Amino acid sequence: MTLKTDKLIDFLNISIPNPVNEHGNYIIKYIQPISKELFDKAYLTINSISTSYLYWDNPGLNESFLAIDECQRNNKLLQIEETNFISNQDEFSLERIPDILLSRKFPNDKSADTWQDFDNSYAFIPKIIFYKKTNDYFLTIFSEYGNNKTYSEIIEEFEKYLDDINNSQNIIINQPSIDIITQTNAEDWEKMINYSLQKIKDAEIKKVVLSRFVSGNINSKTDLNFLTSKLKDDYPGSYIFIYKRNSSIFLGASPEKLFSINRNLIETEALAGTIARGESNSTDNELSDLLLNDSKELSEHNNVLDYIVSNLSEITTDIKYQAPTIKKLKYIQHLWTPITAKLRPGQSIHTLINKLHPTPAVCGDPKEKALHIINELEKFDRGLFTGILGWYNNKGYGDVIVAIRSALIKNNKLLLFAGCGIVEGSTPEKEFTETELKLKSILSLFKNEKTN
Repeated sequence: MTLKTDKLIDFLNISIPNPVNEHGNYIIKYIQPISKELFDKAYLTINSISTSYLYWDNPGLNESFLAIDECQRNNKLLQIEETNFISNQDEFSLERIPDILLSRKFPNDKSADTWQDFDNSYAFIPKIIFYKKTNDYFLTIFSEYGNNKTYSEIIEEFEKYLDDINNSQNIIINQPSIDIITQTNAEDWEKMINYSLQKIKDAEIKKVVLSRFVSGNINSKTDLNFLTSKLKDDYPGSYIFIYKRNSSIFLGASPEKLFSINRNLIETEALAGTIARGESNSTDNELSDLLLNDSKELSEHNNVLDYIVSNLSEITTDIKYQAPTIKKLKYIQHLWTPITAKLRPGQSIHTLINKLHPTPAVCGDPKEKALHIINELEKFDRGLFTGILGWYNNKGYGDVIVAIRSALIKNNKLLLFAGCGIVEGSTPEKEFTETELKLKSILSLFKNEKTN
């Protein structure tokens, strides 16, 4: 499979403005169908294809993509209206192919070397995207037009990508093993919880979300294909992501959507309140009923719901939601309330992010006081954990998720996190158990793990 160069050149001849405004920011976005074999080949070479990529899977829409390298980047969120995309996208029914990918860390006052490969806030236009929608597969290339770059140079660059992929060797899938070396222990955790409960008793805060960390050594070569496949199998309802920058890989299976946008229609959710899964269907349903009627868990959930609705009301109309239901994951289940709204004219994706993140589900209430307590008690940098990842495009579509159930892999070291909301009625023992269940989402990927 090669680039359809004749069609690309015809497209460029017709589409490039003449003369080109030298002050304009022109990005070529060219799309062509590809085979399933090429898409799968690109996926299988994910270990060695680049030092920068984002793999993304949205099972709810049967949609996935692999975005490689950077055509253009910015340490702040790129303004879509400032970029002129010259594209043949309208030839295809592809409203959701990304233009810009984004990430933002959880806001704290720490800056650990562990996360140095990732900026606090970052956005970039990739060079190439392999995109799958149901049973259709596409290649998208992005290139800055200008700086005396010729058509042949543009074509040569992307043909090399395809040649490298076609000539790569398949990778043997294997399950890595891990030894746990350190973690937030039960004694330290109890002190953190009791301190927070006193703050709640003194009416300084209503809620704070505290997290634990676990670190370990990975004892064999990390096969990202295996990890991704297992995450997809184990968490079919979650967003799967692998985000690589230089020597660092951030990956996970997040059940929490910050929002998705479909032109002016916003879909978001309150996801808070947790209980374990049952070993049988009857036990599982009993636990679901218990969660739906637990005043402490309902209070925590409603706190998140109220925050989202209140903040959305400032920039949207027609906010709609119903009573909470249950979202079931492999090891735990959550109280879940889907929310829809219509974005008011003149509002942007950046406004949405700033209004909603971080929610009380990952921070607390009130936000600033909860952040102060988190920074005081947590002796590590959360980095992208409880931060955000996502994408958006100039068609008015996008997805942004909260990066939970996630881990950082760096130089054969694994660092993972799990948090829970501390409210009136919380106990150190119960919250420790909850974090253990959440940590399993990543620890279960590895064999021979030792957790003591």
